[in-house]
Amino acid sequence: MSKVHKFVITNPELCIACNACMKTCVKHAYMRGKLSKKRLDVLTLESGKMPNQCRQCDDAPCANVCPTGALRINNACVELCEEICIGCKLCTIACPYGAINIDAEFPPSVLDEVERHLEAGCISGLKSIAIKCDMCDGIDSGPACVGVCPTGALVFIDPVSGECKFGKKVKGDMAPFLKRIVPEMECKNIPEAFVKKPKIASDEATKTNSEEL
Repeated sequence: MSKVHKFVITNPELCIACNACMKTCVKHAYMRGKLSKKRLDVLTLESGKMPNQCRQCDDAPCANVCPTGALRINNACVELCEEICIGCKLCTIACPYGAINIDAEFPPSVLDEVERHLEAGCISGLKSIAIKCDMCDGIDSGPACVGVCPTGALVFIDPVSGECKFGKKVKGDMAPFLKRIVPEMECKNIPEAFVKKPKIASDEATKTNSEEL
């Protein structure tokens, strides 16, 4: 099998670049006690639109160059331990997808200091660390971006078990896309495409009901 790690990926044919995935990503990161920063970026290119996020590489070049072991392969994915990351940026250079960023946020304890010394450029308590998709580790329902996508463009794939998690409404046929991404995997639970029923005007609805009677 060519792929063994679990990962989240987007079908660009269904993505509408609504940014709902980015917003829920930040929200759930905060809820899990992580830095409240986005772990994916919605890109709009000539070839299409889609979120770019960690592909959970099997060989994990980011983990291979990490000097502290903050990035490591575990639980069939590439984990990030924020506590021991030193923000060296080697992972951002090694990542072939540009899916890792270095960022930080001000803890509440130093917000007053930030406002007083914003021009200083060096604020105590601020630590820059790597930010990457961890597939919402700790949430039983799985990656939040998958569930919130209004078109079902995002999908969570487990190549080993052959199981996938889709959004509530998948507005397109995902079978051809999955066949291109994981050709050796047979997905067991691809949902039928959601088709929205056209609205019937009130006068037409009345006419239809009278005819049925």
